[in-house]
Amino acid sequence: MFEPSSAIENLSRVVADYFPVTGHVDDGGRPAFTVDLPPDSKKRFLALRDRLEPTGLLPLLRMRDGHPVVSFLPKPPRAQWRWPVNVLLFVATLGTTFLSGYVMAVDLVSSKLIPSAVAGGLAFSLSLMLILVVHEMGHKVISLLRGIDASLPYFIPMIPPVGTMGAVIVTREPAPNRDALIDLGASGPIAGFLVAVAVVIVGVRASFVLSPSAMVGQTLVNYPDPLLVQWITQLFIHPKEGQVLLMHPILYAGWIGLLVTSLNLLPSGMLDGGHVVRSLLGARRHFIVSWLAVLAAFALRYWLMAALLVVMLTSVRRAHPGPLDDVSPVSPGRYIIGVVLLVIFVVSVVRLDITPVRF
Repeated sequence: MFEPSSAIENLSRVVADYFPVTGHVDDGGRPAFTVDLPPDSKKRFLALRDRLEPTGLLPLLRMRDGHPVVSFLPKPPRAQWRWPVNVLLFVATLGTTFLSGYVMAVDLVSSKLIPSAVAGGLAFSLSLMLILVVHEMGHKVISLLRGIDASLPYFIPMIPPVGTMGAVIVTREPAPNRDALIDLGASGPIAGFLVAVAVVIVGVRASFVLSPSAMVGQTLVNYPDPLLVQWITQLFIHPKEGQVLLMHPILYAGWIGLLVTSLNLLPSGMLDGGHVVRSLLGARRHFIVSWLAVLAAFALRYWLMAALLVVMLTSVRRAHPGPLDDVSPVSPGRYIIGVVLLVIFVVSVVRLDITPVRF
C-alpha cells in the first residue's frame, strides 16, 4: 500500500504533469486519480508510462462511472526467459513436422511422383516451419517496438499427420494502448499469411494433376480447399473438369499454414483475433464474441481448438486484461487492419470435412 500522504501527493504531481487531475479515489487501498482526457491522451499516457518506469509502477487508464481514472499496478519483474527450452521445442517440432511430411511423401514415392520421402519430409517441414517462424517473429518484433516484455516463441510439437500445434509467445505485461494491442495481435497472422501465400503458390505449381483413371483402386484423403488455394490453383495450373490435384508436401504445408492462421484469427479470448476484437469492441462485446467464436469453431469442426477455448474462457483468469490505456480511441488505420484480418480469415478458413475417397 502507498502511504496516505507523501506517496499520494507525489503520484498526484506526476499524473498532473500529463493529465488534469480532478479528484482522488481509492483503488483497493492504492491511490487512483480521476482526470480530464485531453485530445492527445494516448501520447500523454505513453509519456506517463515512461516517467513511471524507474518507480516499478505501471499506470492504468480506465473508465469508472463515466470518468477517466488513472490507477497503478506493480510492474512485473522482467522475466528471465529460458531460451534453451525454446530451442529444444523448436528442434522437436522440426522433427515431428519432418516425420509428418515423410509419412505423406511415402505414398508419393511409391507412385513415382517424387524421388525421395526424405526430401518430401524436409520440403514439408521447412515450408511449414518458415510460416510459423515468420508468424511468431511478427509478434516478437512488435513487442520489441511497443516495449512489451515478451518471450521467444514456444513451438508445440505434435504427432502426424500435422506435426505441430503452432507456437505461442508469452507476454509479461499488457500492451500500452489499444493500437498496440491490435498491432500485437495482427502482426503474426499478417506476416505468416504472406509467407503462406508464397508457399501455396510454390506448392500448387509442384503438385500433380491426375485423371481419375490413373488412380483406379486407390484410396486418397480429400482435403477441402480454402478459397485462397482454390484461386491459386485456377490461376497457375487450370485443372480440367474431373481431374484431381494431388498435393505436393509443400502445398500441404501451405494448407496447414492457412489453417493455423484461421485458428489464430478466431475472435476469442487471448487468440490473435481476440486481441483485435478486445481493442476494437471493448471488454463486454469481446466476451460475447468470444463465445460466438467457440460456436463457430465447433461448426468448422475445429474440435480441439473449441475445447481449448472453452477451458480458457471458463478458467479463473478468463477475462482479457486489455491494454494499460483502455480509454484513448483506436487510430483510424487500425480499423483498416481489422478489415484486412477479416479478409485473411475468410480466404484461409475451411471446414474440416476430411474424408477418404475410393477411386
